[in-house]
Amino acid sequence: MPTHTDQLPIPAGYDGPILLVHGGAWDIPDKALDDHRDGLRQALSRGRTLLEAGAPAVEVVREVVATMEAHGAFDAGRGAVLTDQGTVELDAGLMDGRTHTFGAVAGLTRFPHPIRIADTVRTEGQGKVRLMMGSGAEVFAERHGHTPVDPAMLIHPREQARFEALREAARYHTSDSFRAPRGTVGCVVRDGQGSLAAATSTGGTPYRPAGRVGDSPLPGGGFYATSHAAASATGWGEAIATVLLCGRAVWEAGAANSAEELVRVRLQHMAQTVQSPSGAPATGGIILVTKDGQATWGYSTPRMARGCWLAGQACNVAI
Repeated sequence: MPTHTDQLPIPAGYDGPILLVHGGAWDIPDKALDDHRDGLRQALSRGRTLLEAGAPAVEVVREVVATMEAHGAFDAGRGAVLTDQGTVELDAGLMDGRTHTFGAVAGLTRFPHPIRIADTVRTEGQGKVRLMMGSGAEVFAERHGHTPVDPAMLIHPREQARFEALREAARYHTSDSFRAPRGTVGCVVRDGQGSLAAATSTGGTPYRPAGRVGDSPLPGGGFYATSHAAASATGWGEAIATVLLCGRAVWEAGAANSAEELVRVRLQHMAQTVQSPSGAPATGGIILVTKDGQATWGYSTPRMARGCWLAGQACNVAI
């Protein structure tokens, strides 16, 4: 599968906000395209409103991702895929490039917006914690004002049907098929003051063993941000974590002449380094924005749901 990349055209001298989102990289079926586009547009609209009001980058990425968690089209929040036990387990993480602080959660079963809890871990963990999991994370969330819901409310009918079908499959490995939903959502932002942030949220991979944690809540894997660049990834989580896809892209951005070429190299490196049990190369996607105003996305899957906005322009989506 070839690697597709695109460097967004940023006007010379532009120093305003830049907003990028993704809704997963996989073989998104035609019948799901309209829902994905709608979800991307809603997320971009939310981010645009916040940025025009002067909100900081870390708040913007949190609320943009929360919008996508609530939509239902994506493998996150209320659209999450199910484990092999028929349950929802949600992971999320975000990072403020200005302060280099991050927060992350894994294995949440009763909260529709793990990205907001991840940010609470970042701000209220007092440096004692940055990544929390399972029941401990849920106790922490309730203690800090997040309201749990009945876990059944997080099970989408589409994903219940997918679970039933996969349970009947004799053999299944999510790394082997582009058709396995990889609708992890993410956002990167450069705000009006030039600060950067990144956020990622996921429901994991379909029919995975309960308790599995992928790349999305791991800083340097599924997300990363510094004062120079910010990135969010989607795809085969074990491979993304193995090569530290976002961390390496962000740290190398300062020395790269082209963010687009950097993204291409990182995805190709992942494909060459990690293979599935069948020998198929690892695939995925990434969005990246830099302090100096480069913005790009790349993916090695048939499709990637993605969108962008710059001040004074319309919101644009593509799949």
